[in-house]
Amino acid sequence: MTTAFAVARSAWAPNIKDSCANFGFAVSLVAGFAFAGETAIGLLNAGMPSECAEFASNVTQSEGSFNSISPVVNGIQCYGAFQFCDGTIEDYWNGSKQDFLANPTAQVAAWRQYEQRQWSAAENNGLTSAIGQEVCYKGTCAIITQSSILKACQFGCGKGGKLDNLVKAGLDCSAPGTSDGAGTSVCRYLVSGAGYNVGCITNSNDGIDCLPAVGTTTTKQ
Repeated sequence: MTTAFAVARSAWAPNIKDSCANFGFAVSLVAGFAFAGETAIGLLNAGMPSECAEFASNVTQSEGSFNSISPVVNGIQCYGAFQFCDGTIEDYWNGSKQDFLANPTAQVAAWRQYEQRQWSAAENNGLTSAIGQEVCYKGTCAIITQSSILKACQFGCGKGGKLDNLVKAGLDCSAPGTSDGAGTSVCRYLVSGAGYNVGCITNSNDGIDCLPAVGTTTTKQ
């Protein structure tokens, strides 16, 4: 899934805030694919705000790394950790594609701007009404959070988009118009993106953040 640019429901889900280790493990299972992309630490070093670093890392797991270039599909390529594609990248970067790939800080700044626009679209189009509801995909369920919506917005958050169609269908993941041409369901992204702090985008927080606060240290027991 490229930019056009979970809290897994289990026996321990009600106490998820008590265990960041369990949280990260559960999300890695829910995501259903091996880690690729950038770490939260790498993103922090590129200027990502700490409250969004873990979510951004989650996004890159289904996108790419700072130097990634996608194959050409219908004459279009996509670039970087968040896979900004031809036709969209120009809205967020004025330089060459090569310079974009070599500039992690620019990629982080572009992604934050993109996410803020998508969050506004989600709010304006009523898609945030799904927050707090449960969605289930291939046997795994999650409570939809702000980060769920933002990850699903990689499909776009406009009227008639995959997430819009899903909300109108009452969160029926088998409904027409809720998967892309490759068969990837927007529900997969709602589940795998659930439960993260995305306060640097939404200016509020309904998720959790497992990174230590900036300026603090942790000691192993």
